[in-house]
Amino acid sequence: MPVWDVFGKRKPEDEFEWAGSIKAPDTEMALILAKETHFRHKEGVAYAVRLRGTQELQVGSYQGEILGGVTDRSYRRQEAYTGVGARHKLITRQLAEAGRTITRPRPPVGRGSA
Repeated sequence: MPVWDVFGKRKPEDEFEWAGSIKAPDTEMALILAKETHFRHKEGVAYAVRLRGTQELQVGSYQGEILGGVTDRSYRRQEAYTGVGARHKLITRQLAEAGRTITRPRPPVGRGSA
């Protein structure tokens, strides 16, 4: 199976830099695999592949704002959790005011405590 070199740009003004290699039967599959394996976490603004042994770059069609998907990955950063404790206290208080609290004791912790 042919080996393709994967290139990417971190910023629009950067030149393409080598990011890794993949194996794929054709250009279309190489571009799909490059996007999914090397750029799915918003690592860059552009990507391309080149069949090893040639000089021609095949640039991927996804633009920088789309590259990496639209999934919210803010949970990976600390600031995504700011205010969680305060929200938990607020909801606990609101549930208590509505008379919806758990009055039973907590179950035992651990495997052998059944």
